Amino acid sequence: MAEVIRRQEVTIQRQYPRYGSYKVSAPVIKCDCGKEVVCSAFTNACSCGRDYNMSGSQLAPRRQWGEETGETANDIISGTSYNDGE
Repeated sequence: MAEVIRRQEVTIQRQYPRYGSYKVSAPVIKCDCGKEVVCSAFTNACSCGRDYNMSGSQLAPRRQWGEETGETANDIISGTSYNDGE
């Protein structure tokens, strides 16, 4: 996991404006490239191309997403995230 250097209050706007927004205290990490990344979303990208989850753990390169679970690109797009044995 990348080093958390501080926490930052971030306002999250919900998808539907009528539901308003809410604030979270998101970790700010130092990427391996030295840049700071605010981890306030499910996936957080650094401008260098590395991705981090909302806890600050580095994710596998996007080209590998789905390989460890047997997902295909179509599964990821359609929302099916498991192999039912077929």
